[in-house]
Amino acid sequence: MRKTPRRRNLARAVVLAILMAGAAPAAASAEEIVVGEKVRGPGTACQGNNTSNDHVKVCFQPDGEWIYVRDQDADGRSAYGQVFGRDRHCRNPHGNGTWARCNYSFREGSGVTFRGYTKDNGGWPNPKRDETPYTTDLA
Repeated sequence: MRKTPRRRNLARAVVLAILMAGAAPAAASAEEIVVGEKVRGPGTACQGNNTSNDHVKVCFQPDGEWIYVRDQDADGRSAYGQVFGRDRHCRNPHGNGTWARCNYSFREGSGVTFRGYTKDNGGWPNPKRDETPYTTDLA
């Protein structure tokens, strides 16, 4: 049987629809990067529930479920806080010595594992640098 242009186009449309349906779950699991709101600081939120190095400090405040990120180095890179397993990233683009915060929703009593890192935010590849150890707290 010889394919007509109409059948060929229909076959292409079916293949395209199948490929697009397969790509939808991957797009839904893409990482979420939020630019944090600039704040004066976390108050007492960093007492005991933080991870840091010379470049970045990240704290989790269970009351309100806030991630705080401090840029601690004038290196031209943004500081980030990452919530592990949920692929959520809070970016502090405000510069050295500043704090930013992002609000997330977690199931009460669940473990929240987080870390900090820096990125250049330009070009490709754009690797994570200055990574802190992971730490866990309860939401």
